[in-house]
Amino acid sequence: MRFFFHTQTDARHTDTDGAEYGSYAEARKAAIQTCGQMMQDAPEIFWGSRPWSVTVTDETGLIMWEIHLDGQSTAASRGLEGQTN
Repeated sequence: MRFFFHTQTDARHTDTDGAEYGSYAEARKAAIQTCGQMMQDAPEIFWGSRPWSVTVTDETGLIMWEIHLDGQSTAASRGLEGQTN
């Protein structure tokens, strides 16, 4: 089964290649791993940006799963940027 992983960070990326997975569970796991990789690659962009997302579609374009990532700073953390402790 081929799945496509479309991502939204500060820019939208449409996956035109897709990837083959042997099961729906494998594709869901890959969606979660994609989110982790996105955050690992650009943590400084995540905070203060629009919510990020991964939308997984099948070969027909049907949306199978969506994961939304939205980090919010609270009043307690304001002014802490740049502090190491």
